[in-house]
Order: sequence, then C-alpha cells, then structure tokens
Amino acid sequence: MIKVLKVGNYVYQNIDVIVAAEDGSAVRNSLIPEDPKKLRACIADTLGWKVGNNILKTIGDANKKDASTTKAIVLLTKLINTLNPDTSKLTENEKSAYEKLLALADAGYSDSTLLNEALAAVQEQLQWYAQKLSELNAIDTNSADALDKLIAFAESL
Repeated sequence: MIKVLKVGNYVYQNIDVIVAAEDGSAVRNSLIPEDPKKLRACIADTLGWKVGNNILKTIGDANKKDASTTKAIVLLTKLINTLNPDTSKLTENEKSAYEKLLALADAGYSDSTLLNEALAAVQEQLQWYAQKLSELNAIDTNSADALDKLIAFAESL
C-alpha cells in the first residue's frame, strides 16, 4: 500500500497498488501512473509535499511558521544594522519598516526558541528530502522493472 502519492493537484492516501477489476481480476490501481518517468515525477512531487507538511507539523501551524519567518527577518535586520548600512536611499515607508524591525530586534523578538525549532525542522526535512530524492533518482526509469521499483519506493515512504 502506498501511504501517500501526489498526482497533479491531488494527494491520495492509502492507495492499494493492486485492485479488483470489474471482472474480478487483479489489476494495478489506475491512480498510479503506468509510465515510470511520470510516476517518478509524482513521487518527487510527493516528497516535496511531505516535507512541507512535516515542517508545518513540527512548527505547529501556519501562524507559527509566519512568526518564525518574521523572527528570521528581524534577526537579519539586526545583523545588517551592525554593518552600519546607508539608509539614505530608502523611501519613508522603507525607513519606517526598517526602524520597526530594529525596534523588534532591540526588544528581543528574534531571540526565539520557535525560530530555532523552525530552522532545525527545515534543515532536518531538507536533508531527508535530498536523501530520498537521491535514492529516487538512482532508479533507472528505462529498466524493465522500473515501475515495480518505483512502486516499492513509494510504499516505503
């Protein structure tokens, strides 16, 4: 059974690889692409989808993700400010935003466990993604057993 497979804009879960046809014979599930190159592309897309979901699960929700992104921007602003940047070319709105970011930095907004957890989750998931993508790309889509190997790979996720 394939736990999850993203095909186009749809994410299917718990897909039986073999299903019964109308005549009762066993056939491969039509949700699974028959072309090894298309199936590999779907699996690669699935890996990316899983990474995004796993990061959100680790962080908690989209609001925390947005907060951690803001904290990262504040941290970068704090670092940039140590370089004494020339802000004379900024518009009034940009200067105001820059000053607000610095005020948040001064208040300790970027000194955050949430930011560290979010960055750790992203790093961990990207390492997993790179490893799995490497394994996926090692499967020769031109081999006679390519479809079986790709299905086995998808089942292992």
